[in-house]
Amino acid sequence: MTIRIDIDDRSSGAAGSFLRPLALARVDAGLDPGRTAPTLARTAKFGEPVSLGNFGGLYHPGRAALAVLMLSPIGFEEMCLRSTWRSLATLFAEAGLPCLRFDYPGTGDALDPDQSPEGIEDWKDAVRRAAGWLRETAGADEIVLVGQGFGATLALTMAPEIEGVRAVVAMAAVENGRHYLRELAAWSRIVTDSIGIGPDPSDENGLGVAGLSLPAGRAAAIKAMRLDALAACPAADVLVVGRAGTDRDDIIADRLAALGARVARQPFEGYETLLTDPTQARPPMPTLERIATYVAALANARPAAALPAPEPQPLVGPHFEEIAGRFGPGRRLMGVFCRPAGIPDAPVLVFTNAGHDYHIGWARVTVMLARELAKAGYASLRFDMDGIGDSPAHPGSPGEVLYSDAHIADTIAAVDHAGQLSAGRVILVGRCSGGYAALQAAGRRERVADLVIVNTQRFIWDKDEDVATAVRYGHRSVGNFGATLLKRDTLLRLVRGQLNIGQAGRYILRSIATKASRRLAPFMGGLSKHARMHRDVHRRFRALEDRGTRVSMLFSADDAGLKEFRAYFGERGQRLGNYRLVTMELIEEADHNFTHLGARERLLSALRAAITPAKSRESAS
Repeated sequence: MTIRIDIDDRSSGAAGSFLRPLALARVDAGLDPGRTAPTLARTAKFGEPVSLGNFGGLYHPGRAALAVLMLSPIGFEEMCLRSTWRSLATLFAEAGLPCLRFDYPGTGDALDPDQSPEGIEDWKDAVRRAAGWLRETAGADEIVLVGQGFGATLALTMAPEIEGVRAVVAMAAVENGRHYLRELAAWSRIVTDSIGIGPDPSDENGLGVAGLSLPAGRAAAIKAMRLDALAACPAADVLVVGRAGTDRDDIIADRLAALGARVARQPFEGYETLLTDPTQARPPMPTLERIATYVAALANARPAAALPAPEPQPLVGPHFEEIAGRFGPGRRLMGVFCRPAGIPDAPVLVFTNAGHDYHIGWARVTVMLARELAKAGYASLRFDMDGIGDSPAHPGSPGEVLYSDAHIADTIAAVDHAGQLSAGRVILVGRCSGGYAALQAAGRRERVADLVIVNTQRFIWDKDEDVATAVRYGHRSVGNFGATLLKRDTLLRLVRGQLNIGQAGRYILRSIATKASRRLAPFMGGLSKHARMHRDVHRRFRALEDRGTRVSMLFSADDAGLKEFRAYFGERGQRLGNYRLVTMELIEEADHNFTHLGARERLLSALRAAITPAKSRESAS
């Protein structure tokens, strides 16, 4: 039987009464004898970190006897969906429903398998473990599995073997594994072609999207999965959230109805833009609200006999241990502290977000950097700033949070928190927009001993510039566009009003004018806006130099951010000669995001060299 629904009302559950304050986490396992572990605070309001073996999750307590287990998609889809997943979990929590979301082994913040994985049995084990933990901790009689993409496929196929599954919500499920792998291969080519880097020679099967690979052993298991051949009814009730322009979700819904499920269908509004990239993706709130309303309607009135969530234990790797938690004003900021095993008070790197990539980084590069640098004795704090990933936006945050004062304040809070986690020197690291926030924050915190900014696009923000436009078009080629405009016939059409250059064109025209003004800035004193900006940038670099903070600028060899560097330091970097502690290095064969494995390894090498104390470098040479 199939029921079509159109849910317009929003759930009005009294969330506040369902949440309880929890004590601060103290974790001693695996640390030095006699030493108290550093702590990261937990809060129920935004989801509290929990440990589930070799992976972890975020848990929202609730009083309802119906709990929600969220099964995320994989790879690049998960990167784009992180803020959406956090928003949906918040809606469930506001309705009083206990909710858990987690990372599969080898993804997100979870530990990586010791060997190349064969199949997806460890992912299935993670689902079983998470479901059992949720039912016991929440005191729930029943659970609802909510999944997107491959997570939805896992939910539909595993539901019959999981105790107490009341319903399944399948959002854009993978209907045919073989077709899905073909789409991944095409998606991989589209992403690399758009970046202009070609395929990654280290990608074993061409299925990696944006540097997030899919091991061959996992791909083989996914290839064999087909929902149109599903043999068992997953649950009494199923909500299929379907994409426009395809019949795949209807095929799934029809199969479920044939198996005896009560199937409700809902359009997935906003799906088309959700998977473009993390910076452009925004949570499709109307769709999420309808899903939350559907699930909340399944709960009975009986409150659950919930238990306090166990204190999280560190994820222990071969040479590091990690603990996740919240910090900062209102405990809104989510972070993961990674420390080298057996080394208290190690130097600690603070990694900011790049764009809207959440704290694991594009291609999971920040996880890789944190764990590899732990081998060399460095701790690190990777965290999400306001409105990114697992850190909810403050009510007063702007619509586009990049290059905002809020992100500078968040970076300062992270620097202060790093100082509480370790007595070692603090090293602030930021890429792209995160480099801008790091530069501004470093000037306001003397405890920052070293600053590393990577492919930064701005040293100072022009208040006349629109943030959303700059973020969207900042990587367009000014040179090619400018050459086109300077053609005689193009200029005539523009003057006559016959050429509509659009928002991108207007942005690049403005960039051309800005470049000309910047060239004159060093000779204009304070007579122009760009002259004043030029003076302010060097004032900030001089202040860092005077207090002894080393500043390392790393750029991919052809990165668009080099125009910013040249504007303030000269076409050949000649103004670097005015500083002893400011350096710049080019990283060859690397795109802006360090998508390929080889590029990430070269970034690691450059970062390791940049943060090595001067005396150690001299001894090594």
